[in-house]
Amino acid sequence: MKLRAAFLLLPFLFACTGHANSSGADATPTPSLLDQSLLFLHLKHPAGPKSPPPQLHHGMELKLDLTPDPFTLSEDREIKVTVTIFNRLPKQYVHLDFPTSQRIEILVRDAAGKVVNTWSEDQSFTNDPATVTINPGERLEYSASVATREMTAGEPYVIEVSFPSYPDLKIQRQVTPLK
Repeated sequence: MKLRAAFLLLPFLFACTGHANSSGADATPTPSLLDQSLLFLHLKHPAGPKSPPPQLHHGMELKLDLTPDPFTLSEDREIKVTVTIFNRLPKQYVHLDFPTSQRIEILVRDAAGKVVNTWSEDQSFTNDPATVTINPGERLEYSASVATREMTAGEPYVIEVSFPSYPDLKIQRQVTPLK
């Protein structure tokens, strides 16, 4: 029934889309009548926070997620950093060798590039070497919490996640904490 109503309203909605946002260039854009109708009919998903596109390294795709995003220093004493590594090689296994139990390193850098937080400083690791295998088409995910105590609201920071044994296997994201 919803779909039939949507098709009946489409000509009218297309005619009205040009008049939906006539406020001004620097005003917050208002969704067009067509977009509002598609959202109402559940034919379109609302736009959430934009995360940067994944990065590819030697057939492996890296993705970095932060929770919460955006975050406020007055409410969030730490943020959860999750890095996901996907094996995009169609028929090859990816083997990652680690000399210790540490799998990832997280650095927080200020605008000048100075490291203000190193995640591994308050972690303990054992000297147990291990190999982790990622099957073709599968993923591996690591999460850790990073303190926000060294950050200042309104200042940009770069959160960089790397794999200590693989210097070219890293991803970073710029964030600006709110008050």
